[in-house]
Amino acid sequence: MKFWRLCALVSLGLGASISQAALFEDDEARRAILDLRQRLETLRQAQIQSSDQTLQKSLDQTQKQIDLLRKQLEVDSSQAKQDGRLAALQLQSQIEALKQDIAGLRGEREQLVRDINLLQRAQKEAALELEDRLQKLSERLAKRETSAAVIEEDNKVNKVTVQVDGFEFLADPEEKRDFEAAFVLFRKGDFSAAAKGFAQFVKTYSASGYKPSALYWLGSAKFARRDFNDAIAQLRTVVTDFPNHARAPEAMLTIGNAQIDIKQTKEARKTFNELLKLYPTTEAAAAAKDRLAQLK
Repeated sequence: MKFWRLCALVSLGLGASISQAALFEDDEARRAILDLRQRLETLRQAQIQSSDQTLQKSLDQTQKQIDLLRKQLEVDSSQAKQDGRLAALQLQSQIEALKQDIAGLRGEREQLVRDINLLQRAQKEAALELEDRLQKLSERLAKRETSAAVIEEDNKVNKVTVQVDGFEFLADPEEKRDFEAAFVLFRKGDFSAAAKGFAQFVKTYSASGYKPSALYWLGSAKFARRDFNDAIAQLRTVVTDFPNHARAPEAMLTIGNAQIDIKQTKEARKTFNELLKLYPTTEAAAAAKDRLAQLK
């Protein structure tokens, strides 16, 4: 803008000089023109120099900014390279750790496979051993069943038919002999020995057909020895476990008599009434009726 203003002034000056040319001489006019040209050139050079300086300052500032950016870029590049190297090292470390974990897992898998194979082998061997034992056990059981059947058959052959208190059943000869021996003692009045004999008989032949009769005579022997509580206990077993046996009514009658002897009158009356209810047509019932009359 300054340059163009200068040009305008020069033009005005030139106009003024030309209008005055008629008044001055040619030399003076020529000097004036030269002087104006010189002034214009000076102004132009000054303007160019000023513009060059301004431009140079801008260039210098731009170069400084470029240098700063270049340095920053170099710093950033160096930092990025360093960060990249650190990241690479970390990644490599992680990769190595993963490799070690994979190797450990493979080792555990191989050990697990070996353990499974050993376990399967042991299970097969155990199954075979168990099957062999079961087979042997089955054979032994079959032999025992055969032997038991043979023994039972032999026993049936050796057993004798007996009839006691209206019941008929099979008994071993020894069984028959022991019962009769205890009964002989009872008939002789040796109630202590008879009680021991019948007690041993019940213990030895717990499933015998003689059992209800043996319990009755055991209770009777106890009653004869005045051991009333034990007598009641043995005779109650006859009534409870063998209510249809021929000796059951007599057992109840003896229980009532034992209760009277130990001063249990109320219990005795109850026993006699129950006897009349359960076995009304028996001789024991008739005796119980008389006893009730006496208790009144």
